[in-house]
Amino acid sequence: MEAYLLNQLTVLEGDLSLLYEPGSRFIAAVCFEDDYGRPQRDSYWANVGDTVTLRYVEGYEYYYMDTGELVEQFNQQVTEGSRPWNSRAKTYREVEYTVAALVSVPSTLSYRYYGSDEFILNDQTFIQDTGTDCVLYYAFDTSQEANADMEAFLADYTETQNPQFDYESKASYAKQFESFQHMFFLLGAALSFIVGLVGVLNFTNAILTGIAARRRELAVLQSMGMTGRQFKTMLAFEGLLYTMGAVLLALVLVLVSAPFMGQGLNQLLWFFTYRFTLWPIAVVLPLFGLLGVLIPVLSCRAAQKLSVVERLRQE
Repeated sequence: MEAYLLNQLTVLEGDLSLLYEPGSRFIAAVCFEDDYGRPQRDSYWANVGDTVTLRYVEGYEYYYMDTGELVEQFNQQVTEGSRPWNSRAKTYREVEYTVAALVSVPSTLSYRYYGSDEFILNDQTFIQDTGTDCVLYYAFDTSQEANADMEAFLADYTETQNPQFDYESKASYAKQFESFQHMFFLLGAALSFIVGLVGVLNFTNAILTGIAARRRELAVLQSMGMTGRQFKTMLAFEGLLYTMGAVLLALVLVLVSAPFMGQGLNQLLWFFTYRFTLWPIAVVLPLFGLLGVLIPVLSCRAAQKLSVVERLRQE
């Protein structure tokens, strides 16, 4: 890593400044983090001050695994043959390094292929000891004003000029997360619609069942002088009482369960932040209030198609 990337690391122990010197024989051991950015202290393999030996292989030899016989000439016939083969280091040199620091690497700078970060070298030390200057990963910052232009340039470069390259940016992360948000939104909306539909059907069933069960009682009230207007008003108020009772019960359940559910969701999804809000109840309250009035009134009209005498004769 160059100095720019070293500045992005989180130092947990030791002195990272020793890695800034080109050609220095110091390394930093990498400690993994969980989804919440907390270091996992049992994930690193070396302590500050340890000496670590790295082997740089300069030549390999190949052998057949069934007999251990060396392959004199390694070619396509060997790779496509039926005998299993393997390779091992033949000539190599070993270099000792001292662990100067224990660090954690931000997820945006982590390894993008198989495996994971194990240790970190100074970039010039890497070139000197490995004999190569190939760049595996290049990271940089841009100003807020240049973000859009750089995004367009990289998109064109990796799609038309050099498709073998890929890039990641803040915009690409945001785009991926937006699709993830949409999935939760669609799932939550579908579940809310189903639960709301079941609630409306249950409410309708409760009102209709109540009116049907009390049809004789209601007919007696009308026979004693209750007008049709009073009859509808009474049923409308009953529907409103049902609605307000349901809303108050839901509000109490939300207030009681919100602290526990919010904490549980925050622990389940590291990127999730629970926020308590009451505006959905305020949105659906007028709708359910209207249903609480309309359903009893419409049911009353259906019941009034029969005369009072006919309803009194019903069991």
